[in-house]
Amino acid sequence: MSQENLKINNFGIIKNTFNNILVEGIITKNEPSKKLFKDYIKTIKESEILKTQFIVYSNIENKIESDVSKATLFVKENIELFSKFKKGDIIKENNKLKDLLGSNDIIHEKNELYENLNTLILSDKKAENIDSIVESTTKIVDYILNNKSRDNFERIDLPNSVITSLMVEKYNQKYSSLDESEKNILKTLISSDENGKKDMYSKLIRECIDLVNAKLNTDDLEIKDKLLKVKDKLLSDNQEINENFIKNISKLAELKNNLTSDL
Repeated sequence: MSQENLKINNFGIIKNTFNNILVEGIITKNEPSKKLFKDYIKTIKESEILKTQFIVYSNIENKIESDVSKATLFVKENIELFSKFKKGDIIKENNKLKDLLGSNDIIHEKNELYENLNTLILSDKKAENIDSIVESTTKIVDYILNNKSRDNFERIDLPNSVITSLMVEKYNQKYSSLDESEKNILKTLISSDENGKKDMYSKLIRECIDLVNAKLNTDDLEIKDKLLKVKDKLLSDNQEINENFIKNISKLAELKNNLTSDL
């Protein structure tokens, strides 16, 4: 397979494209974009090949190891997971994700790690490919040896029905104009830890209730009635972390902004 075809079928590049679609969807409240991302997650979960790719890419991206022998073995064992799949089937599954993108353009950002992973996954073990396979393995091992622990990470909790995959670093670069409250909400959405999501949700509820309380001293009975209804709704919120979590927390964030701007 040519190097150009390898790039076109690069799972990492496709994955990052969907990440960007999710970011746009959350920030612009674009429901079709958020639905498209949910379809992407569903497609991955239903495909052993795509799920394996996602896990392997995540394994490598987040691996930190100082021992070169262990790092090399780690790479080889991850790539070995693809030995039971035919190369054509891997490409076919990747094409499902590309087709799912529809009119959305694939973001062809150069990523040496993704390129090298793609080479190892899609290259046939033939004599003419040995040099490129060894070169890619060496570069991936170097990445692991020099990898650093960081707060900005990408993760999808595949066993659960939701949610989110995006890179905080990329998000901060693109949406640096957002205030800290909005950034914290988006960072919480990235976390797969339900306790973190619940804490953020509860915090937003409390903040909105406090803002409503601050406005209840108005003499306008119509406004006071509306505020009391909002407060009652906030108090009765069961704060479930379910498939509507993104939509619900987005509404809370919008309510908080509206209440704050009216002060």
